[in-house]
Amino acid sequence: MPADITVVRAGEPFPGTWSASLYLCGPTARNPDTPLWRDEAVRRIRELVADRGPGGDGPVVFLPEPEPGRPLSYEDHIAWEEEAMGMSDVILFYVPRALPELPGLVTNVKWGAWHHSGRAVLGSPLEAQRNEYLLHFAREHAVPVADSLDEAVAESLRRLGAGARRRAGERWVPLHLWHTSEFRRWYGRETGRGRALRSAEVLWTRGSPAQEWAVRGVWEEPGTTKATVHTLVVHAGGSEVLGDDGHED
Repeated sequence: MPADITVVRAGEPFPGTWSASLYLCGPTARNPDTPLWRDEAVRRIRELVADRGPGGDGPVVFLPEPEPGRPLSYEDHIAWEEEAMGMSDVILFYVPRALPELPGLVTNVKWGAWHHSGRAVLGSPLEAQRNEYLLHFAREHAVPVADSLDEAVAESLRRLGAGARRRAGERWVPLHLWHTSEFRRWYGRETGRGRALRSAEVLWTRGSPAQEWAVRGVWEEPGTTKATVHTLVVHAGGSEVLGDDGHED
């Protein structure tokens, strides 16, 4: 059977394992009768993934809209979005801004936080209003830009590629860092000692794809409840691991 995608809506639990993850970020129409661009994006993602034929896993797609009839509190909604974005391999920003119906004010904040992460793709239709600032920083940070939803979806899936199977804390390491030789050496060294990655956090990145970056990892010690905390830093001069003596319970 052809691979399919897994859609995870706001407030729903995250799968324990996946090969690729994609977050759909952009404005939501205030008028309930306005067609939702995310519905069209999901349909197009399914088509393109099915066209690949059998074999492999389809991506997990994070949809920051709760299931109809299952509203979230404002705080819970924000917390879910932040966690989902942190675990996303690619963040597709689609901004068909049309004032006053589709202002995208929250999208502006999200773009400001993630445009330099090395994970962003920007979809900015030619008719979109007031996107010049977003486009400026897309150019500054080498973020791929598309002027249609179809092109933005296709570019996002291209960047995901075949993905890589990850579970538990590994899901917090995005593909563009997971595949680097520096991360693979670090991961191999720690798992070779019997440790498992409990959680990870990308502290910063520079470049798209990232050329310099830092990831903080919490590594479970075998046979105990203790964990070692340290940070892999990759820079122009090489790489180094900091904080080997840190511990968590």
